[in-house]
Amino acid sequence: MEMDPIFQMVFSKVSGKPCWNVKPGHGSLITFEFGEPRIEIIEPRTTERKVSARVRKNLARRIVFPRGEWHLWIYCCDWSVSRSGKIVGDCSTNRRIRNAVDDLGGQCLTDITIVKRGCRTIFAFDLGSVMETRPYDRGSEQWMLYEPSGNILTLRADKRYSYQAGDTAPDKTEWLPIDVATR
Repeated sequence: MEMDPIFQMVFSKVSGKPCWNVKPGHGSLITFEFGEPRIEIIEPRTTERKVSARVRKNLARRIVFPRGEWHLWIYCCDWSVSRSGKIVGDCSTNRRIRNAVDDLGGQCLTDITIVKRGCRTIFAFDLGSVMETRPYDRGSEQWMLYEPSGNILTLRADKRYSYQAGDTAPDKTEWLPIDVATR
């Protein structure tokens, strides 16, 4: 299946690299790191706005964490992970999310397919696992791939994508239609 060249170009840089530090986040989101690790530091911040004591306390902390050259964030979508056609985990419960995360950790991303019908994405891995994302609404971001260059490739549920600098203002983001063959 032919895929929009931008997806091929961006994901070709990640293909064959093992994912690491695969972990769940808030709700059903999960993140993957690819490539050489580096330490990311978020310095303490203060706020002039009225916020809770808990938020002020969290903002006053320095946060240090490992980040890969590429960072894939599976965001506002339904997703499942299968192996040999059998679901090993999905976004429905904490236990099923943990099963998926444990299964995917250390596998190399080998292929990505975007299916325009239903705006699904299929991520294939070298040890046999397949992750499929599906929109759960009409406009949210399904996933974002952050590159070492600072660019972010984002796919939305409305079959549109953006590929631009991470510091682009939201109102300046250009959303383009995906151009892929339907299956």
